[in-house]
Amino acid sequence: MNHIVNGDVVGGKLKSLSGKMIVWREMYDFGPLSQEWTLEETYRRRAEFFEQKLQIPSSFFIENCQKQYQLLKELSRTEEVVLWFEHDRYDQVTILYLLTELSTLGFQKISMVSMNEYEGIEPFHGLGQLSSEQLIELLPTKQEMTKEQIEEACAGWKAYQSESLEELDEFIQECHSLPFLKQALLSHKTYFPSSQNGLNEVEFLALSMINEGINTFAELFNKLVRQRTNDGLSDLYFAAILNELMKGDYPLISSNSELPSFKQHNPKAKLELTRWGIEVLSGKANRINLIGIDWWVGGVHLVEEASI
Repeated sequence: MNHIVNGDVVGGKLKSLSGKMIVWREMYDFGPLSQEWTLEETYRRRAEFFEQKLQIPSSFFIENCQKQYQLLKELSRTEEVVLWFEHDRYDQVTILYLLTELSTLGFQKISMVSMNEYEGIEPFHGLGQLSSEQLIELLPTKQEMTKEQIEEACAGWKAYQSESLEELDEFIQECHSLPFLKQALLSHKTYFPSSQNGLNEVEFLALSMINEGINTFAELFNKLVRQRTNDGLSDLYFAAILNELMKGDYPLISSNSELPSFKQHNPKAKLELTRWGIEVLSGKANRINLIGIDWWVGGVHLVEEASI
């Protein structure tokens, strides 16, 4: 029996289990994706994006992707593979990718330990909150993936990478066999900008909280993720979102220091709304008109120049 887990924390807590352990470290919840690209082109485009947005060296990113994929290919096709993933958007999208790849590579038995709650832990964000003993006790609860579930995952990964939001919407209406997927994809849709103010729901919530006086990055991030437990939002992704709002001649927010990135960690950075941020928050202006947008949500490339 072999295992694939999300994150080093869970991997470390499960290290006593027999079999091989792969810690999957890709971030499919954002960054460029396309049905049309080869594996090598996907690595290259995503590496360029994450170097620009998160300061992750592109060579490091590509090397990690290649190494983990090689580990995946080296696993025995006849031994059971157990996926340890959660209910949130981050993990559910990773599940779509992994089930698609494992199916393509010919793995015969795929099981999953997946949950959205644990007695005594509220709010439940993920498996990393559990102790080693609690995690290992979950192993007997694993469920073997059915043919229907794997087919749904393959269709879901295709829809997620589509440049057409309509294709994703059609899939969401039809998906039902993977228990947490539909809600995760509905959460995914909230990362698209509103036609009213150009902000997605996370951006709007962040600006609202800053306006209420929550102005340190750490406090802002912690309060936001407590409200959005279905996202699996990382501090680096959140910092990248905020950095986009500080660009151009009419930034919506300002900070007294750099926000967290791959190269530095500064959760004490203080944020403030600018007058343009206040105008967008109050509905008097549109974010896209002020600062434009150049971002990826699944396979949809959101790109538009500022018009002021």
